[in-house]
Amino acid sequence: MTALLSFDELRQITSPEQADFSGGRVVILDATFILPGTSETTAYQNFCQARIATAQFFDIDDIADLKSDLPHMLPSPEVFSQKVSALGISNESHVIIYGQNGIAMGPARAWWMFRTFGHENVQILNGSLASWKASGGSLVTTGQPAAPPSLPSQPFHAVFHPELVCARCEVEDISARRAAPILDARPAPRFDGTMPEPRPGLALGHIPGSRNIPAGNLVDGETGCLKNKSDLQHYFDDDILQAEIAPVMTCGSGVTACVIALALYELGRSDAKVYDGSWAEWGKIA
Repeated sequence: MTALLSFDELRQITSPEQADFSGGRVVILDATFILPGTSETTAYQNFCQARIATAQFFDIDDIADLKSDLPHMLPSPEVFSQKVSALGISNESHVIIYGQNGIAMGPARAWWMFRTFGHENVQILNGSLASWKASGGSLVTTGQPAAPPSLPSQPFHAVFHPELVCARCEVEDISARRAAPILDARPAPRFDGTMPEPRPGLALGHIPGSRNIPAGNLVDGETGCLKNKSDLQHYFDDDILQAEIAPVMTCGSGVTACVIALALYELGRSDAKVYDGSWAEWGKIA
């Protein structure tokens, strides 16, 4: 199953004839994330002003381990279950995730989170809201978001898949032994240490032995879509696609790392691990 959903497929799935697609109700989520200090408005404010009908807002900073001093770390299975159940999601739901500016900033992270907690019936709308509108898709533009849905009759039950997550100790071992590819999704200047990190208190540079595959290279800048498979192939050699140990994805704080995981998934490699702490943890200055 591809992780990507086209605009035409979304129209078909949400048509009255297909309202109970795949044996469970369709739930649409806006999972947009905006880097700190890069916008005067928040993703939620933008969501309130323009969204796909019936969409709920998936807040990466709220559906997280709020006790951690690192940004938006994975929550416990219990917290994830509670939060997504409150969005009207059950284990039977077909979850469709979109981003205001495309798949990179947030949607890929939310997709990976659902998979990490055992939900495979999850897809990303392949494109931005602007592209959706240009294709004839409608948007709700009132100031009030859709009312929260009633709780599902059967709440979501998360089953944690630790094999999709990497902790620092594991990354340290992989880095020291060069045991598996470590792929960094940050822009090249941040990877090279020639540009400051957006979060204060972080060193410059990258994890020893890691390679730079900027998430922006994997996405079409005009449409917000993931590039097609033939284009993606140029960024991943056999050392990555056929590595015996699953490759590790990293970035600034575990968001755009998931874009690389998504690209590998589309290329047939579904076991990519995400270093959840990423550079926010590795590069922390004591």
